[in-house]
Amino acid sequence: PGVKGNGSVYWEYVLLYTDDILAASENGERIIRDEIGKYFELKPDSIQRPTQYLGGKLRQVTLESGVTAWAYSSSQYVQAAVSNVEKYLDARNLKLPARAKTPLPTSYRPEIDTTPALNPSDAAQYQSLIGILRWIVELGRNDMCCEVSMMSSHLALPREGHLDRVYHIFAYLKSHHNAEVVYDPT
Repeated sequence: PGVKGNGSVYWEYVLLYTDDILAASENGERIIRDEIGKYFELKPDSIQRPTQYLGGKLRQVTLESGVTAWAYSSSQYVQAAVSNVEKYLDARNLKLPARAKTPLPTSYRPEIDTTPALNPSDAAQYQSLIGILRWIVELGRNDMCCEVSMMSSHLALPREGHLDRVYHIFAYLKSHHNAEVVYDPT
């Protein structure tokens, strides 16, 4: 309740709309239906096992031990991100590197890169791409955590060589998008 300037009491109502709720529990469906459903109107046929979360695909798998586990793939998000980068580069008559077997060449050291500093527009592009890469790492691509962290440390003064190497990471992702993390509950 609230109080108006003249002292009268009034009620304020707030409408909350969300299209996704995830309950991570052995009783997830019951928690959503019985506990959250007590307070919010839910569409009855919408309560189901998740198939997508934060831009990635979820599925249940059975491990060799017979244990049921969840598997998460960020492939869909990664492919969309690579496609967006390719469109951006195509508009500038550029392309991703043709071959990228690793996220960064093993000999590359961003801290000693002395190429020219990026102009403000390219620096903003670099910062945006680093944000996308950091999110990809958060989505389970731990295989690139070190490389993305190294490149993230140059957000304040990115250089042309840094941007080229970030494009190299996207080239790696283009051919290595289909990674999956399995969460073993044991």
